[in-house]
Amino acid sequence: MKESLALLLIILGFLFSGCSGSQQISIVNISELEYPDDLKVIKRNDWGWIPFDRSVPQHQINKITIHHGGEYFAEDKDMISYLRNLQSWSRREKKWADNPYHFMIDLKGKIYEARPVNIPGDTNTDYDVNGHVLICVVGNYEEQKINREQLNSLSKLTAFLKQRFNVDLKDIRTHKDYTETLCPGKDLYKYFEDGSFLKMVESELTQNCCDKKVIVKTGIEILRERNFDILKGKRVGLVTNPTGVDRKLKSTIDILFEAEGVNLTALYGPEHGVRGNYTAGEHVDFYIDETTKLPVYSLYGKTRKPSTEMLKDIDVIVFDIQDIGSRSYTYISTMGLVMEAAAENNKDVVILDRPNPLGGSRIEGNIVEDGYFSFVSQFAIPYVHGLTVGELAKLLNEEGMLQNKVKCNLTVIPMEGWTRDMYFEQTGLPWVLTSPHIPHRYSPFYYAASGILGELRGVLSIGVGYTLPFQTFATEWIKSEELADKMNSYNLDGVIFRPISYKPYYGFGKDKMLNGVEIYITDYKRINLTNAQFYFAQAISELYGRNIIAENEGRFDMFDKVLGTSKIRELFMQRLKVEDILPYLNKDIDNFRKLSEKYYLYN
Repeated sequence: MKESLALLLIILGFLFSGCSGSQQISIVNISELEYPDDLKVIKRNDWGWIPFDRSVPQHQINKITIHHGGEYFAEDKDMISYLRNLQSWSRREKKWADNPYHFMIDLKGKIYEARPVNIPGDTNTDYDVNGHVLICVVGNYEEQKINREQLNSLSKLTAFLKQRFNVDLKDIRTHKDYTETLCPGKDLYKYFEDGSFLKMVESELTQNCCDKKVIVKTGIEILRERNFDILKGKRVGLVTNPTGVDRKLKSTIDILFEAEGVNLTALYGPEHGVRGNYTAGEHVDFYIDETTKLPVYSLYGKTRKPSTEMLKDIDVIVFDIQDIGSRSYTYISTMGLVMEAAAENNKDVVILDRPNPLGGSRIEGNIVEDGYFSFVSQFAIPYVHGLTVGELAKLLNEEGMLQNKVKCNLTVIPMEGWTRDMYFEQTGLPWVLTSPHIPHRYSPFYYAASGILGELRGVLSIGVGYTLPFQTFATEWIKSEELADKMNSYNLDGVIFRPISYKPYYGFGKDKMLNGVEIYITDYKRINLTNAQFYFAQAISELYGRNIIAENEGRFDMFDKVLGTSKIRELFMQRLKVEDILPYLNKDIDNFRKLSEKYYLYN
């Protein structure tokens, strides 16, 4: 009797709530997900799920859609029986392949697997569920109140699925966002209306990044496991900064200084110094390190290339610095100059490899042209090059990109566990700010998205001097709302813009109210970082009739050096349309990808 009543309630719930169409049959191959330790999910086989008795189609996931059950759910109701009855009813009465949802969450926040995620769900309403992961929170939230346990579980599960299937934040929506229905009920929908649910998801993603188990070992950790074999019996110099640490944040300086059989004799600091206590562009002089009493030679002072005198007391020079994947960030320039000096002075070079925080597949921008090589564009590579420092060192060495085509005796100590599709948060490694304005693991993306335009100093703020370095476009005369609307009208992949007003604490616009947009990257794989800043310049032209690039001609030289050419500026300024420069920005990508693949150390 209880089972009959439960089935009747299920039928009524689906008919009146609009939650959960039949679909055509093809093949089946069930995908089993592996969940992180903090996400407790009851597997379908543990509640008595009955496997398919026929083949079913599959889909590629690109959306997450939230439903409610549409019927009142009592606290003492047996969730296991509910799941079994729902599967039975779905197959018998609706002729669906399975339970219409992929996941269900009960009143206590327990998460249950239902239909396998690679099989499209089902719905009684008129929207295409292909590509959607369907999550159902049991209950009727037109009448009931959603509780905190359910919301927390929903946000944790959604964050996991977003990261697992690379779903854009804007594609995390509810049933009623696609068709006319009350689902998921007003008390649940309010969290989507005010944006608070997506903030919960973002918070989960941030927390997960900090809590992940270490799965990547950096070059210094591999070298330590090898008992520093290639350094034994040699006088060692080390090029590093605060980013040169192991997983427990122990400095590579201390690791080598304390290592038995390793004779660390000198330190070399790039821009910002060995200890990271100098600002961008500030020259650093020679000094003695207080902790180790070793000499510290500056590679961002009177010279940027180690002199013979600087190298006289070493046999091998080790490089251990976290780069951020953009050509204009000067650490790779320092690395190249160190390699040149080592070749000219018969010194060995060891590169301790680290992840590229932009991933190993992204290549954007043109190659540097003759006449535009500088410390911010030292080599003939694209603006975003898609290589680790170890891979880049091999390419520079073998392709004759060092000055006078010299070639050093190079050894790269690769990482273990890193793959090209990884971003930094997936490595389990701690992020140490690489410079004062790159404080977070996601900062390298924003640097690439705004840093070129930021070279037009005195014209606009990109958030440097405020709490959002490289994350804004703003100035006094912009109207924030209309700029955000204009930027969003371009429908750029993987990014949205919100209106913002703020007063910088220093730098451009100090203590003045600036208005503009904050950049929100919603899909790190789909966004073209380099292009984003040029769309801002186009929007300014269309809204205000101003050529923002032309407003500081004194910075043209630096702007062109960062771009590695003047051609892009000249093309863009003709009509102020991004479409005019895209062919030039993209012209070298395919050839460079073919070239760089020869030096890949990771799949």
